[in-house]
Amino acid sequence: MRVNIYDVVSPVVSLKRTGKSWKGLSPFSQERTPSFFVLPEKGIYKCFSSGLAGDIFRFIEETEKLSFNEAIETIAERFNLPLEYENGQAPRPEDRSLKRELIEIHEYAADFYHQALIAKNADAQIALRYWTENRNFPLELATDFKVGFAPVSTFKLNEILVSKGFSSQALRQCGLFYARDYEPDPAKFKPRFRGRLMIPIRDHQNQVIAFTARQLELTPEDDPAREAKYINSPETPLFHKSSLVFNLERARKAVEEHGTFILVEGQLDAIRCWHEGFQATVAPQGTSITEEQMRLLKRYSPRVDVVLDGDSAGQKAALRLLPLALRAGLDLRFAHLPEGSDPDQFIASQGKEAFKVLLDRSISATEFAATALLEENPSPQQRATALNAFFEIIIEIDSETAQRAYLEEASAHFDVDLRAAHRDFERFRFINARRKGAVSRQPSTALPLIPHEQTTTTASTRLTTAERDLLLTLLQNQDLAEPLTQVVDHTWIDDTTPEGRVLARILAEITEGNWVGFTDPEIFIDSPEERNAYFNLLADERQFDEPVDVINRCLEKIHNRFLNRRLSEMDPLIQNSPPGTPEVSALWKEQFEIRRILKNGPHPALHFTTSDETT
Repeated sequence: MRVNIYDVVSPVVSLKRTGKSWKGLSPFSQERTPSFFVLPEKGIYKCFSSGLAGDIFRFIEETEKLSFNEAIETIAERFNLPLEYENGQAPRPEDRSLKRELIEIHEYAADFYHQALIAKNADAQIALRYWTENRNFPLELATDFKVGFAPVSTFKLNEILVSKGFSSQALRQCGLFYARDYEPDPAKFKPRFRGRLMIPIRDHQNQVIAFTARQLELTPEDDPAREAKYINSPETPLFHKSSLVFNLERARKAVEEHGTFILVEGQLDAIRCWHEGFQATVAPQGTSITEEQMRLLKRYSPRVDVVLDGDSAGQKAALRLLPLALRAGLDLRFAHLPEGSDPDQFIASQGKEAFKVLLDRSISATEFAATALLEENPSPQQRATALNAFFEIIIEIDSETAQRAYLEEASAHFDVDLRAAHRDFERFRFINARRKGAVSRQPSTALPLIPHEQTTTTASTRLTTAERDLLLTLLQNQDLAEPLTQVVDHTWIDDTTPEGRVLARILAEITEGNWVGFTDPEIFIDSPEERNAYFNLLADERQFDEPVDVINRCLEKIHNRFLNRRLSEMDPLIQNSPPGTPEVSALWKEQFEIRRILKNGPHPALHFTTSDETT
């Protein structure tokens, strides 16, 4: 079975077909215009904004920060493929990578907590009643999300994980225990979560990587976080809450159909919305929404309906969210909940149809900002202060076109003259830039009639080299590789570039009779930089109609560069040697011959007619 690269990339990047390839927003850099391409026929991806390229293994390495071997094991496990090891044996449990161990630990923990929720004991019944009666969720939903219960007093989870052979390092770093330095035995680590409802947190690959724990009446008094209604797993090598969105692994599939995310404040709010049919619902992980989370949503859809709690804290959270979302290029709308209500309570009391009406009546980001920032019956000064606060929100938007559109909309909602708003914003922009030391001009005093043209360059812009073109030509015309070795000297190759090193290694393999073709790149690739260069060449769509001519032009450049380098090396040798000696005479003679070749040739060239006829 061959794994299609689309199946590996699509859980991470929202892809749209474009001809034979697919494109989406880069998972490696922050961008608004898609420059990330997947080419299934070649089995590779190419990211123009970051310059990265590779195959399925490289993609897993980059996005999940795994080694090459770990990437192979991950893909095999994810696609249920058998693995054969050179020594005939799988790695021992103690040899597993830390990240793989942590993922497996969390899967075991999720199973353990869920079984504890449905166990036939008094504590489990209390926890289950909270789920089914207090929150009015069906048991099947707990099974679907693998919601569980952390027993009040037990070391059973420790025992299970120790018996599975997990390392002490992994058990210390998984975040499920208080692992004191003075305690060497993982079986005695104190559980972090006790007497709480356990909600698994999953990554985009649907792997459990952390937990949110909800306080219950069973939460013991000696719990260090007893008064906290919700506590999360601490940061671990797997879990970084600022870069994770709860329920995204499910919602990203639904948003392909509906086109708009629904952003709510809490995990149980998201679960409620999902259960009631609003399956594109997500929640930020943690109390503060981050720009990284906003950019993560932008990969899948630019539109988000925000439904935060209907209290002052929810309003403030929405205002904090607004500039982050606008910088990420998101188009937000806001739905107003009644004061003191959250999505879970609202749906429970009003029903899902009322929630749908609420979403249908959502207002634009600008109207929300005006409502939140303007006092009732504002004075002119209060109106100016509110507008200034709105300027703070839109000042970081990269697009001047978007800024102009927001200002135009704001002039209506803040009830100010459009040209006056533009002049005030230009003045605000000037003061803001001067404060940051990034301005050398006076602010304009009138609204420009024509938007400024902008020229952009991508991070991947680079000059091509002779070695790069030569290697690209060989990739597309592999029958030219062996004849090339008859006319090129390895010392001519510039091995300071990754393409040059790969080319030199390929020519050496051919010369030594070890060449088996391009079927196994790992034979001639020796570093991540070289691997990236190689896959960038595979993604290059340029086609050379006359490949032999291209090779000969490259050979001439490479040879001339070598000769010029030789000339520069000879000058100090001649200057520092006694005149009239045989060595100096030989150097003068060589210099003369090099200059003659540079001017008149002949240059090395490949004359290729068929695969059996070269001269």
